[in-house]
Amino acid sequence: MAVFGEINSFLDFCERVKRWFGKNKGPAINDNPAKRFFELFEAHGIHRNQIPRYVSQKLSLTDVQDEKSLLKKLDQKMIDDAADLFAVNREWLECASPDIYIAHDFYKRPKKFLAFIEEVLSKGSDLQGIIYTSATEESPQREDTFILLEEDFSIGEGQVLSRYHICNNWHFNYGKSRAYLTACVAAAWKKDVFLHGRKVPHEFITKYAEGQSLLGEDIRDHSPGQHWHPEDMALDPDKLLAGFREGHNKVSALETIIRVQSDDEQFTLNEMYSVLRGVPFSEKLKSLEQSAE
Repeated sequence: MAVFGEINSFLDFCERVKRWFGKNKGPAINDNPAKRFFELFEAHGIHRNQIPRYVSQKLSLTDVQDEKSLLKKLDQKMIDDAADLFAVNREWLECASPDIYIAHDFYKRPKKFLAFIEEVLSKGSDLQGIIYTSATEESPQREDTFILLEEDFSIGEGQVLSRYHICNNWHFNYGKSRAYLTACVAAAWKKDVFLHGRKVPHEFITKYAEGQSLLGEDIRDHSPGQHWHPEDMALDPDKLLAGFREGHNKVSALETIIRVQSDDEQFTLNEMYSVLRGVPFSEKLKSLEQSAE
């Protein structure tokens, strides 16, 4: 088993090296800020002819007919405003970085995750999310899961836009990581931020988890993959531990979720949500922990 663990670790390392080299490639020869400016708005469902209404500086329809015309008008403030409007990396708009979205890593930091969603909600935005995973019981321990938060916000009467926030670095088949993910799910649901689940191919995770692909129609207008219920992990310890054999992963998942929930009840779903029909989550956790010892 140790040999398989070393192989999985090596494969995960190779994947990270590959992504690192991909991130440090320069922009394409025909790339320019105007092209990326158009791509950003269109990825959010805004036709280029509609762009002038979302930009504070004066732009005419003639200015947005092609990249050459827009480049004559595009300035730093327009780039900064567009980056802020859609919560993207301004350096990507400047063709200085391949990272479109600034991904957030909340592994081992559920309180930071809770503070993040509270900050978004404090702006008056609506928030919901999807947990995408490619993990199966047979797949290795690797970065195979990410949370996509969709923030809907109003910029005027009848005008609602969306921002996307990627929370990555989740290894679903690693006990401690799944436990922290479960704590984040519980905290979000208690704030009425409902995190649904979709099981997708690993290529989907690779494409989107690092924030280097625009979140277009295949996410915005469709629900790829098979549905699953992340909240079940916060309601039933058996669902939290599903697929784990006896050993380190199972023990670390139990120890982690018990510690996190004991420290702060915000990471425990209310008993009214319980699917255990009278068996409190905490009591079942303790019995599982005792049997695992």
